Amino acid sequence: MPDHNRLQYLSGLLYWVALALSVLLPIIVLVYAGQGVSDPVSLLARAPMVAAGTPVTTAQAGLVAGVALVSLLPMVAALRGMVRLFGAYREGEVLSRDNADTILRIGRNMLLVAAFTVLVPTLQTLILSWHASQKVLAIGFDTGTLGFLMAAGLLTVIGWAMREAAEVKAENEGFV
Repeated sequence: MPDHNRLQYLSGLLYWVALALSVLLPIIVLVYAGQGVSDPVSLLARAPMVAAGTPVTTAQAGLVAGVALVSLLPMVAALRGMVRLFGAYREGEVLSRDNADTILRIGRNMLLVAAFTVLVPTLQTLILSWHASQKVLAIGFDTGTLGFLMAAGLLTVIGWAMREAAEVKAENEGFV
């Protein structure tokens, strides 16, 4: 019983954190995107591989902003899934097919987030270097990204395992 109360309490806290992040992150990215479009040259400070003084057009800044906004979609989807999952846990619904499917969707979205952490900076740097004397294609992959990718894979597998467990639970309840 204490573990159940702890699960409900922690899920209640995480519900609000995930909900707040799902609202705040898009706003933050929109603000940065707007700043980049209004002052395209300021984007060079965020792209150290691109030579200082490289001309950056408003169209390039708009593309960089668009890439950032699109890359945010899987993170927001994952956060909204977490809101659903923590809401269900908060209400005491732990082992269900819906929760398993939600965990699976969160894992898949987090896999996309991990992929975007490699692709987005690469694409943005390439866009910003269009008018440079030398084009830049820099692909970065670090241990943090690898760890995030592994955690996302773990969530995906846990989602599949939870789905199997929920089906067994439902089958066992049919016998009672």
